Amino acid sequence: MARSEFRFVVDGVELSREQESLIAGEIQKAGLKALATAGAQLTNPLSVGHANLKLRPEWRGLWVLDGPFADDLGQKINDIGFWVQR
Repeated sequence: MARSEFRFVVDGVELSREQESLIAGEIQKAGLKALATAGAQLTNPLSVGHANLKLRPEWRGLWVLDGPFADDLGQKINDIGFWVQR
């Protein structure tokens, strides 16, 4: 399975939790827009992640999964009631 990882690091700047959450959300939107701009061929993408630092700070970010693993994970999330298929 192919994997590409992109990071954005800010060093030397004190940010509040609210600022970190806002920046994380904006980076998520920019990443999804970049996928579309690049013409990435996704068959059935599943986006997983959040910018809520109080929920799980180590999960801050966004994972875009595609293919059989995305289908399997999406079904598991749907089974516990967090995902609604469009």
